[in-house]
Amino acid sequence: MVSMEVDRVMTLDKAYRTTIDGLRELGWKDLALDSKRKGINARFQGENDIWELLIHFHNEGNYLITSRSTWKVQNNTSDLVQHLVEKINHGNPKHDFRMNDRGSFEVKTSANILDKSHFFEEMKGVMISNIQAYESYSSMLKRFVNITPEYLKKETEGFRALISSKNPSKNIQDDEIIRLKLQK
Repeated sequence: MVSMEVDRVMTLDKAYRTTIDGLRELGWKDLALDSKRKGINARFQGENDIWELLIHFHNEGNYLITSRSTWKVQNNTSDLVQHLVEKINHGNPKHDFRMNDRGSFEVKTSANILDKSHFFEEMKGVMISNIQAYESYSSMLKRFVNITPEYLKKETEGFRALISSKNPSKNIQDDEIIRLKLQK
């Protein structure tokens, strides 16, 4: 959660427009925009998967950023993956890790940005943090999901150490370098 108390909150329309303009200045051209609901959806292809970055402007000063995968969890691993995601999510106040109803991995990050003069810089920082959190765990989960049934038992044993650990490393999110090749 990013919180600053500097200036009056930007209106939803202004925050939405400022974010769109900032993303376009960064070269993001193919944005799916929903001006009525104040939503932005950008779809990207990374080295290993296709994912979406969604930004929603619900209330003035309160913004939700979500990285969402397009790969699905197979039924034979869904319970184990759900358990692993719950362990990753445990004790992480900055990001909300979950498997959505369609079987896709999501990382949700809420941000309160109250400083009008540095709004997009703060928004960009939250977006980067969200993407880094997604990248930190998605490759591990995807590898686990794509394991064939005959190797599942062996791989499951390898993940038991992480599942039974008290706290996964929170530093991974901050230290991980973004390795995405945005193809727009």
